[in-house]
Amino acid sequence: MASSMEVVAMDCEMVGLGPNNESGLARCSLVDIEGAVVYDKFIRPEGEITNYRTAVSGVTARHMEKATPFAVARLE
Repeated sequence: MASSMEVVAMDCEMVGLGPNNESGLARCSLVDIEGAVVYDKFIRPEGEITNYRTAVSGVTARHMEKATPFAVARLE
């Protein structure tokens, strides 16, 4: 039987970065086998956000104001 900390699903939301609109991580959500949230944070990607893709991602500039920097989220 899986422990409650075992991640079984991950969802990421991406924003566009720079002049080529390359994808950058803006939110990461992880849930365990029972659907309990293990991790859910807005993440400030490295690079200039040029397209929030809000209609798809739900991410806005306001979310990025207190977002966890990518380097920190990566360690978490």
